[in-house]
Amino acid sequence: MNKKHLIAATFFVGVLSVGSFWQFSKTTAVRTGTDDALLALIKNDQTAFESWVKNGGDLSAFLPVIDGKKLTVAEGLAYFERVNFIKYLQDNKIAFMTQKKDGTDDIMVLAVQKNNAELFTLLMKENPDLTATYGKNGMTLLHMASSGCAFKLTDILHKDKKLNWDTKAKDGSTPMTIAAGADCLPMLSYWKEQKADFAKKDGRGMSAMSIMRGKKDAAMVAFLQSFETRTTRTPTATSPSVEPEINFYNKRIVPKDQKVDYSALIEPEDRPMDATETAEHSEFAD
Repeated sequence: MNKKHLIAATFFVGVLSVGSFWQFSKTTAVRTGTDDALLALIKNDQTAFESWVKNGGDLSAFLPVIDGKKLTVAEGLAYFERVNFIKYLQDNKIAFMTQKKDGTDDIMVLAVQKNNAELFTLLMKENPDLTATYGKNGMTLLHMASSGCAFKLTDILHKDKKLNWDTKAKDGSTPMTIAAGADCLPMLSYWKEQKADFAKKDGRGMSAMSIMRGKKDAAMVAFLQSFETRTTRTPTATSPSVEPEINFYNKRIVPKDQKVDYSALIEPEDRPMDATETAEHSEFAD
């Protein structure tokens, strides 16, 4: 190898080394940044989180894998239920809401799984798309809330009536039939208050009523019985029973040819009606 080739090779190796070092530094910086965000989330250290945001932290960057889940920093807010972190972002008008359009879990799904009304109410302020569906069955957030019995979120999701008890998923299931299958009595009680039709069949030909009839749980049986129409029988007014008046003298009818006249044997009374003594000792005695 001549001197010219040696210089060229050395230059090429140097460029590769610099490029590798730059790429390594960049990856390390990103990793270190999300590590700091994760630490703040785990420790519930709001000061550290705010500092991370102010230093240019990317809320859409992925955190190190948590429990097998690959979450962004924003999704981590819901996963760890960091309500005050979200309030800080909203107060400073920092966007963080990202809904996935591929049917996979996102920040809203994670919030549903927590059944935390305060957390979910804050996320609703970001105007999420409630028509979004998830999974192969195309379930809405209300379907998912029913499946996990996240009953604290029912009224929030139903408030604007975009999602209702009879909203059908791709497989025909409805939030109410799913709630019946999941034995979610608090949610079923809510729908009962809303005058929902428990006998209406979903797209699978099943109704909440038919599903509940197959349950053996005592609470579910009692809830089902509360739908039964019980007719109260009003006693009919009846006149009090009156014993027929019996004429003693008419009990036995004596034939005319057997009647005897005893009037001749009756003598008139010889003494006053008020006399109490016998005739022997009476004042009228001789």
